[in-house]
Amino acid sequence: MEINKARLWDRQQQVGSIGADPQGGISRFAWTPEYKEACELLIKWMEEAGLGVRVDTVGNIYGRMEGTEDLPAILSGSHFDTVPNGGKFDGLTGIMTALEALQTMRDNGYKPRRPIEMVAFVNEEASQFLGGTFGSKAMCGVLPHDYPDVTKHRFTGEPLRDAMREFGMGLDPDNIEDSIIDPKNYCCFIEVHIEQGRYLLEHDLPLAVVTDIAGIKQFYITLNGISCHAGGMAMEDRHDTLAAAAAVACEVERLAKTLSPNTRGTVGYIQSDPAEHNIIARQSVIPVDYREADDEKWQKFYDDLIAFVEKQCSERGLTYSVTTTIDERPSHCHPRLMSAIHKAAEGHRIPHTEMISFPCHDAVNIERIMPMGMIFLRSSNEGLSHCPEEYTTPEDLEAGANTLLGTFIDLCENDWE
Repeated sequence: MEINKARLWDRQQQVGSIGADPQGGISRFAWTPEYKEACELLIKWMEEAGLGVRVDTVGNIYGRMEGTEDLPAILSGSHFDTVPNGGKFDGLTGIMTALEALQTMRDNGYKPRRPIEMVAFVNEEASQFLGGTFGSKAMCGVLPHDYPDVTKHRFTGEPLRDAMREFGMGLDPDNIEDSIIDPKNYCCFIEVHIEQGRYLLEHDLPLAVVTDIAGIKQFYITLNGISCHAGGMAMEDRHDTLAAAAAVACEVERLAKTLSPNTRGTVGYIQSDPAEHNIIARQSVIPVDYREADDEKWQKFYDDLIAFVEKQCSERGLTYSVTTTIDERPSHCHPRLMSAIHKAAEGHRIPHTEMISFPCHDAVNIERIMPMGMIFLRSSNEGLSHCPEEYTTPEDLEAGANTLLGTFIDLCENDWE
Protein backbone atom coordinates (compact mmCIF):
# COMPACT_ATOMS: atom_id res chain seq x y z
CA MET A 1 0.00 0.00 0.00
CA GLU A 2 1.43 3.40 -1.03
CA ILE A 3 0.24 6.92 -0.26
CA ASN A 4 -0.72 9.43 -2.97
CA LYS A 5 2.34 11.67 -3.19
CA ALA A 6 0.70 14.32 -5.39
CA ARG A 7 -2.37 14.64 -3.16
CA LEU A 8 -0.24 14.94 -0.04
CA TRP A 9 1.94 17.66 -1.56
CA ASP A 10 -1.04 19.59 -2.95
CA ARG A 11 -2.83 19.58 0.40
CA GLN A 12 0.34 20.52 2.29
CA GLN A 13 0.78 23.53 0.03
CA GLN A 14 -2.87 24.49 0.02
CA VAL A 15 -3.50 24.57 3.76
CA GLY A 16 0.11 25.59 4.43
CA SER A 17 -0.42 28.82 2.49
CA ILE A 18 -3.26 30.00 4.72
CA GLY A 19 -2.02 32.88 6.84
CA ALA A 20 0.42 34.22 4.26
CA ASP A 21 2.55 36.98 5.80
CA PRO A 22 3.56 40.15 3.88
CA GLN A 23 7.17 39.32 4.79
CA GLY A 24 6.96 36.15 2.71
CA GLY A 25 6.25 33.48 5.29
CA ILE A 26 3.19 32.12 7.09
CA SER A 27 1.63 33.58 10.26
CA ARG A 28 -1.22 31.26 11.24
CA PHE A 29 -1.84 31.79 14.93
CA ALA A 30 -4.29 29.89 17.10
CA TRP A 31 -7.84 31.27 17.45
CA THR A 32 -7.47 33.77 14.58
CA PRO A 33 -9.62 34.03 11.43
CA GLU A 34 -6.75 32.56 9.37
CA TYR A 35 -6.51 29.63 11.76
CA LYS A 36 -10.26 29.04 11.53
CA GLU A 37 -10.09 29.04 7.72
CA ALA A 38 -7.40 26.36 7.88
CA CYS A 39 -9.42 24.35 10.42
CA GLU A 40 -12.48 24.35 8.20
CA LEU A 41 -10.46 23.11 5.23
CA LEU A 42 -8.84 20.38 7.31
CA ILE A 43 -12.20 19.24 8.65
CA LYS A 44 -13.57 19.09 5.08
CA TRP A 45 -10.72 16.79 4.02
CA MET A 46 -11.10 14.65 7.13
CA GLU A 47 -14.80 14.15 6.43
CA GLU A 48 -14.02 13.28 2.79
CA ALA A 49 -11.67 10.60 4.14
CA GLY A 50 -14.59 9.11 6.05
CA LEU A 51 -13.31 10.12 9.47
CA GLY A 52 -15.49 10.96 12.42
CA VAL A 53 -14.57 14.55 13.29
CA ARG A 54 -14.79 16.38 16.59
CA VAL A 55 -13.34 19.58 18.05
CA ASP A 56 -12.67 19.61 21.78
CA THR A 57 -13.32 22.51 24.13
CA VAL A 58 -9.94 24.20 23.57
CA GLY A 59 -9.67 23.74 19.78
CA ASN A 60 -7.85 20.45 19.20
CA ILE A 61 -9.31 18.76 16.09
CA TYR A 62 -9.70 14.98 15.96
CA GLY A 63 -10.47 12.67 13.05
CA ARG A 64 -11.23 9.02 13.87
CA MET A 65 -11.21 5.88 11.74
CA GLU A 66 -13.00 3.12 13.61
CA GLY A 67 -11.42 -0.30 14.00
CA THR A 68 -12.95 -3.72 13.51
CA GLU A 69 -12.26 -4.57 17.16
CA ASP A 70 -12.82 -2.73 20.41
CA LEU A 71 -9.18 -1.93 21.13
CA PRO A 72 -7.33 1.15 22.39
CA ALA A 73 -6.73 3.54 19.50
CA ILE A 74 -3.56 4.76 17.85
CA LEU A 75 -3.23 8.56 18.08
CA SER A 76 -1.14 10.56 15.61
CA GLY A 77 -0.70 14.21 14.68
CA SER A 78 1.09 17.46 15.41
CA HIS A 79 0.37 21.18 15.72
CA PHE A 80 -1.57 23.35 13.30
CA ASP A 81 -0.28 26.82 14.18
CA THR A 82 2.93 28.56 13.10
CA VAL A 83 5.49 30.94 14.49
CA PRO A 84 5.40 34.53 13.19
CA ASN A 85 6.48 34.56 9.54
CA GLY A 86 7.17 30.83 9.63
CA GLY A 87 7.04 28.09 7.02
CA LYS A 88 4.67 25.52 5.54
CA PHE A 89 6.10 22.37 7.11
CA ASP A 90 6.66 22.76 10.85
CA GLY A 91 3.81 21.01 12.65
CA LEU A 92 1.63 20.79 9.56
CA THR A 93 3.66 17.85 8.20
CA GLY A 94 2.55 15.64 11.08
CA ILE A 95 -1.09 16.42 10.43
CA MET A 96 -1.04 16.02 6.66
CA THR A 97 0.94 12.75 6.70
CA ALA A 98 -1.52 11.31 9.23
CA LEU A 99 -4.47 12.38 7.08
CA GLU A 100 -2.87 10.96 3.95
CA ALA A 101 -2.15 7.63 5.65
CA LEU A 102 -5.79 7.33 6.75
CA GLN A 103 -7.07 8.47 3.33
CA THR A 104 -4.89 5.80 1.68
CA MET A 105 -6.35 3.13 3.95
CA ARG A 106 -9.86 4.19 2.94
CA ASP A 107 -8.95 4.32 -0.77
CA ASN A 108 -7.65 0.75 -0.57
CA GLY A 109 -10.58 -0.58 1.44
CA TYR A 110 -8.33 -1.38 4.40
CA LYS A 111 -10.12 -1.67 7.72
CA PRO A 112 -7.77 -1.41 10.71
CA ARG A 113 -8.17 -3.82 13.61
CA ARG A 114 -7.82 -1.02 16.14
CA PRO A 115 -9.15 2.55 15.78
CA ILE A 116 -6.80 5.26 14.53
CA GLU A 117 -7.22 8.92 15.43
CA MET A 118 -5.41 11.89 13.99
CA VAL A 119 -5.18 15.15 15.91
CA ALA A 120 -4.31 18.75 15.07
CA PHE A 121 -3.03 20.36 18.26
CA VAL A 122 -3.86 24.00 18.90
CA ASN A 123 -1.41 26.72 19.99
CA GLU A 124 1.78 24.68 20.22
CA GLU A 125 3.89 27.64 19.17
CA ALA A 126 1.96 30.04 21.43
CA SER A 127 2.93 32.99 19.26
CA GLN A 128 0.27 35.29 20.73
CA PHE A 129 -0.99 33.54 23.87
CA LEU A 130 2.24 32.43 25.51
CA GLY A 131 2.71 29.07 27.18
CA GLY A 132 3.64 26.56 24.47
CA THR A 133 2.24 23.10 23.61
CA PHE A 134 -1.14 24.31 24.87
CA GLY A 135 -3.36 21.76 23.12
CA SER A 136 -1.48 18.70 24.30
CA LYS A 137 -1.21 20.10 27.82
CA ALA A 138 -4.97 20.53 27.86
CA MET A 139 -5.43 16.92 26.69
CA CYS A 140 -3.15 15.70 29.47
CA GLY A 141 -4.98 17.66 32.15
CA VAL A 142 -2.10 19.84 33.32
CA LEU A 143 -3.69 23.26 32.75
CA PRO A 144 -5.36 25.02 35.69
CA HIS A 145 -9.07 25.82 35.43
CA ASP A 146 -8.42 29.58 35.32
CA TYR A 147 -5.90 29.34 32.46
CA PRO A 148 -8.22 31.09 29.94
CA ASP A 149 -8.55 34.03 32.35
CA VAL A 150 -4.94 34.49 33.45
CA THR A 151 -3.46 34.00 29.97
CA LYS A 152 -3.41 37.25 27.99
CA HIS A 153 -2.57 38.16 24.40
CA ARG A 154 1.06 39.27 24.47
CA PHE A 155 0.37 42.48 22.55
CA THR A 156 -3.25 43.45 23.18
CA GLY A 157 -3.83 42.05 26.67
CA GLU A 158 -7.00 40.28 25.51
CA PRO A 159 -7.86 37.32 27.77
CA LEU A 160 -7.64 33.92 26.13
CA ARG A 161 -11.23 33.36 27.22
CA ASP A 162 -12.44 36.09 24.84
CA ALA A 163 -10.39 34.79 21.90
CA MET A 164 -11.78 31.28 22.37
CA ARG A 165 -15.38 32.50 22.53
CA GLU A 166 -14.95 34.69 19.44
CA PHE A 167 -13.39 31.77 17.55
CA GLY A 168 -16.52 29.64 17.97
CA MET A 169 -16.50 26.01 16.72
CA GLY A 170 -17.82 24.84 20.10
CA LEU A 171 -14.86 26.03 22.17
CA ASP A 172 -15.70 26.49 25.84
CA PRO A 173 -13.23 28.32 28.12
CA ASP A 174 -15.35 27.38 31.14
CA ASN A 175 -14.82 23.66 30.48
CA ILE A 176 -11.23 23.18 29.39
CA GLU A 177 -11.24 20.02 31.53
CA ASP A 178 -13.56 18.43 28.98
CA SER A 179 -10.60 18.33 26.59
CA ILE A 180 -8.75 15.83 28.84
CA ILE A 181 -8.42 12.40 27.22
CA ASP A 182 -8.43 9.04 28.99
CA PRO A 183 -5.10 7.29 28.31
CA LYS A 184 -6.85 3.93 28.65
CA ASN A 185 -8.58 4.64 25.34
CA TYR A 186 -5.25 4.83 23.49
CA CYS A 187 -2.36 2.45 23.01
CA CYS A 188 0.20 5.01 21.78
CA PHE A 189 0.95 8.31 20.11
CA ILE A 190 3.09 8.88 16.99
CA GLU A 191 4.21 12.30 15.76
CA VAL A 192 5.74 13.00 12.36
CA HIS A 193 7.76 16.22 12.30
CA ILE A 194 10.44 17.91 10.25
CA GLU A 195 13.89 17.78 11.85
CA GLN A 196 14.50 21.57 11.92
CA GLY A 197 18.25 21.06 11.67
CA ARG A 198 21.01 19.74 9.41
CA TYR A 199 21.73 16.22 10.70
CA LEU A 200 19.68 14.29 8.12
CA LEU A 201 20.69 16.71 5.38
CA GLU A 202 24.38 16.24 6.08
CA HIS A 203 24.00 12.45 6.26
CA ASP A 204 21.93 12.37 3.04
CA LEU A 205 19.01 10.58 4.69
CA PRO A 206 15.32 11.36 4.32
CA LEU A 207 14.11 10.05 7.65
CA ALA A 208 15.03 9.27 11.26
CA VAL A 209 13.48 7.28 14.07
CA VAL A 210 13.58 9.55 17.11
CA THR A 211 14.96 7.87 20.22
CA ASP A 212 14.46 10.61 22.81
CA ILE A 213 13.29 14.20 23.15
CA ALA A 214 15.77 16.17 25.18
CA GLY A 215 14.63 17.66 28.44
CA ILE A 216 14.57 21.46 28.46
CA LYS A 217 15.19 23.67 31.45
CA GLN A 218 14.98 27.44 31.14
CA PHE A 219 15.52 29.70 34.12
CA TYR A 220 16.81 33.11 35.18
CA ILE A 221 19.63 33.46 37.69
CA THR A 222 19.55 36.87 39.38
CA LEU A 223 22.76 37.98 41.10
CA ASN A 224 22.65 40.82 43.64
CA GLY A 225 25.67 42.88 44.66
CA ILE A 226 26.58 46.54 45.27
CA SER A 227 27.00 49.39 42.78
CA CYS A 228 30.01 51.64 43.21
CA HIS A 229 32.51 53.78 41.31
CA ALA A 230 34.61 51.92 38.73
CA GLY A 231 37.66 53.99 39.54
CA GLY A 232 37.29 54.49 43.25
CA MET A 233 36.62 50.92 44.40
CA ALA A 234 39.60 48.55 44.57
CA MET A 235 39.21 45.19 42.82
CA GLU A 236 39.41 43.20 46.04
CA ASP A 237 36.62 45.27 47.63
CA ARG A 238 34.02 44.87 44.89
CA HIS A 239 30.74 42.95 44.83
CA ASP A 240 30.52 42.81 41.03
CA THR A 241 27.55 40.88 39.65
CA LEU A 242 28.52 41.28 35.99
CA ALA A 243 31.90 39.65 36.49
CA ALA A 244 30.15 36.76 38.23
CA ALA A 245 27.53 36.58 35.48
CA ALA A 246 30.24 36.36 32.83
CA ALA A 247 31.81 33.48 34.74
CA VAL A 248 28.45 31.73 34.98
CA ALA A 249 27.88 32.12 31.22
CA CYS A 250 31.27 30.53 30.56
CA GLU A 251 30.42 27.71 32.96
CA VAL A 252 27.19 27.00 31.06
CA GLU A 253 29.25 26.54 27.92
CA ARG A 254 31.85 24.40 29.71
CA LEU A 255 29.23 22.11 31.24
CA ALA A 256 27.50 21.65 27.89
CA LYS A 257 30.76 20.74 26.18
CA THR A 258 31.96 18.32 28.85
CA LEU A 259 28.79 16.66 30.14
CA SER A 260 28.00 14.77 26.93
CA PRO A 261 28.32 15.19 23.14
CA ASN A 262 24.58 15.83 22.97
CA THR A 263 24.17 18.46 25.69
CA ARG A 264 23.18 21.98 24.64
CA GLY A 265 23.71 24.97 26.95
CA THR A 266 22.96 28.59 26.08
CA VAL A 267 23.09 32.04 27.65
CA GLY A 268 21.51 34.40 25.14
CA TYR A 269 22.34 37.65 26.94
CA ILE A 270 23.21 39.17 30.31
CA GLN A 271 21.06 41.99 31.64
CA SER A 272 22.86 44.21 34.13
CA ASP A 273 21.85 47.23 36.17
CA PRO A 274 22.64 50.09 36.10
CA ALA A 275 24.41 49.21 32.81
CA GLU A 276 26.73 52.21 32.87
CA HIS A 277 30.31 52.41 31.62
CA ASN A 278 31.86 53.48 34.90
CA ILE A 279 29.59 51.82 37.48
CA ILE A 280 29.98 48.32 38.89
CA ALA A 281 26.75 46.39 38.29
CA ARG A 282 24.65 45.89 41.40
CA GLN A 283 22.44 43.30 39.71
CA SER A 284 22.80 40.93 36.77
CA VAL A 285 20.30 38.51 35.30
CA ILE A 286 21.47 35.45 33.36
CA PRO A 287 18.90 33.53 31.27
CA VAL A 288 19.96 29.89 30.94
CA ASP A 289 18.62 27.33 28.45
CA TYR A 290 19.95 23.79 28.50
CA ARG A 291 18.85 20.56 26.85
CA GLU A 292 19.89 16.97 27.50
CA ALA A 293 18.27 13.61 26.70
CA ASP A 294 19.79 11.57 29.53
CA ASP A 295 17.79 11.92 32.75
CA GLU A 296 20.75 11.84 35.14
CA LYS A 297 22.87 14.24 33.08
CA TRP A 298 19.90 16.56 32.65
CA GLN A 299 19.68 16.90 36.44
CA LYS A 300 23.45 17.01 36.91
CA PHE A 301 23.76 20.05 34.64
CA TYR A 302 21.48 22.05 36.92
CA ASP A 303 23.03 20.83 40.15
CA ASP A 304 26.57 21.55 38.96
CA LEU A 305 25.67 24.99 37.64
CA ILE A 306 23.95 26.06 40.86
CA ALA A 307 26.95 24.83 42.86
CA PHE A 308 29.13 27.05 40.66
CA VAL A 309 26.79 30.03 41.21
CA GLU A 310 26.97 29.53 44.97
CA LYS A 311 30.75 29.46 44.81
CA GLN A 312 30.83 32.71 42.82
CA CYS A 313 28.49 34.35 45.30
CA SER A 314 30.56 33.19 48.25
CA GLU A 315 33.80 34.48 46.74
CA ARG A 316 32.35 37.83 45.61
CA GLY A 317 29.94 38.58 48.46
CA LEU A 318 26.79 38.26 46.36
CA THR A 319 23.35 36.75 46.79
CA TYR A 320 21.30 35.00 44.14
CA SER A 321 17.82 33.72 43.26
CA VAL A 322 16.49 31.42 40.53
CA THR A 323 13.23 31.78 38.60
CA THR A 324 12.34 28.76 36.45
CA THR A 325 10.11 29.18 33.38
CA ILE A 326 10.41 25.76 31.68
CA ASP A 327 11.15 22.52 33.49
CA GLU A 328 10.54 19.62 31.10
CA ARG A 329 12.44 16.44 31.87
CA PRO A 330 13.60 14.24 28.95
CA SER A 331 11.03 12.11 27.11
CA HIS A 332 11.83 8.70 25.70
CA CYS A 333 10.33 6.95 22.68
CA HIS A 334 8.85 3.51 23.32
CA PRO A 335 10.91 0.57 21.99
CA ARG A 336 7.83 -1.08 20.43
CA LEU A 337 7.07 2.06 18.44
CA MET A 338 10.68 2.56 17.41
CA SER A 339 10.74 -1.03 16.15
CA ALA A 340 7.51 -0.55 14.18
CA ILE A 341 8.82 2.64 12.57
CA HIS A 342 12.11 0.95 11.62
CA LYS A 343 10.20 -1.97 10.12
CA ALA A 344 7.88 0.32 8.15
CA ALA A 345 10.77 2.36 6.72
CA GLU A 346 12.61 -0.81 5.75
CA GLY A 347 9.44 -2.17 4.14
CA HIS A 348 9.33 0.86 1.87
CA ARG A 349 13.11 0.75 1.33
CA ILE A 350 13.58 4.17 2.89
CA PRO A 351 17.13 4.85 4.15
CA HIS A 352 16.99 6.06 7.72
CA THR A 353 18.79 6.42 11.02
CA GLU A 354 18.11 7.20 14.69
CA MET A 355 18.51 10.56 16.38
CA ILE A 356 17.59 12.67 19.39
CA SER A 357 15.16 15.60 19.12
CA PHE A 358 16.40 18.75 20.86
CA PRO A 359 13.42 20.99 20.03
CA CYS A 360 10.33 20.41 22.16
CA HIS A 361 7.15 18.88 20.70
CA ASP A 362 3.60 18.03 21.78
CA ALA A 363 4.89 14.46 22.02
CA VAL A 364 6.70 15.47 25.23
CA ASN A 365 3.38 16.00 27.01
CA ILE A 366 1.71 12.94 25.52
CA GLU A 367 4.62 10.71 26.59
CA ARG A 368 3.66 11.43 30.21
CA ILE A 369 0.39 9.54 29.78
CA MET A 370 0.99 6.94 27.02
CA PRO A 371 3.79 5.35 24.94
CA MET A 372 5.16 7.76 22.32
CA GLY A 373 7.14 7.56 19.09
CA MET A 374 8.41 10.15 16.61
CA ILE A 375 9.46 10.21 12.96
CA PHE A 376 11.75 13.00 11.75
CA LEU A 377 11.87 14.11 8.12
CA ARG A 378 14.78 15.85 6.48
CA SER A 379 14.76 19.65 6.48
CA SER A 380 16.15 20.71 3.11
CA ASN A 381 17.36 24.22 2.29
CA GLU A 382 20.25 24.19 4.81
CA GLY A 383 18.04 22.75 7.55
CA LEU A 384 16.30 26.08 8.08
CA SER A 385 13.03 26.20 10.02
CA HIS A 386 10.73 28.72 11.72
CA CYS A 387 11.26 30.98 8.69
CA PRO A 388 9.89 31.38 5.15
CA GLU A 389 12.80 29.33 3.76
CA GLU A 390 11.68 26.20 5.62
CA TYR A 391 11.37 23.33 3.12
CA THR A 392 10.93 19.57 2.94
CA THR A 393 10.77 17.90 -0.47
CA PRO A 394 7.72 16.06 -1.88
CA GLU A 395 9.82 12.86 -1.88
CA ASP A 396 10.66 13.18 1.80
CA LEU A 397 7.04 13.92 2.69
CA GLU A 398 6.10 10.78 0.77
CA ALA A 399 8.71 8.78 2.70
CA GLY A 400 7.31 10.04 6.00
CA ALA A 401 3.69 9.31 5.10
CA ASN A 402 4.51 5.81 3.83
CA THR A 403 6.49 5.08 6.98
CA LEU A 404 3.62 6.29 9.14
CA LEU A 405 1.17 4.19 7.09
CA GLY A 406 3.33 1.12 7.56
CA THR A 407 3.60 1.80 11.27
CA PHE A 408 -0.18 2.07 11.57
CA ILE A 409 -0.63 -1.27 9.81
CA ASP A 410 1.99 -2.97 11.98
CA LEU A 411 0.33 -1.74 15.17
CA CYS A 412 -3.11 -2.77 13.88
CA GLU A 413 -2.21 -6.26 12.68
CA ASN A 414 0.19 -7.29 15.44
CA ASP A 415 -0.11 -7.40 19.19
CA TRP A 416 1.07 -4.33 21.05
CA GLU A 417 3.92 -6.02 22.92
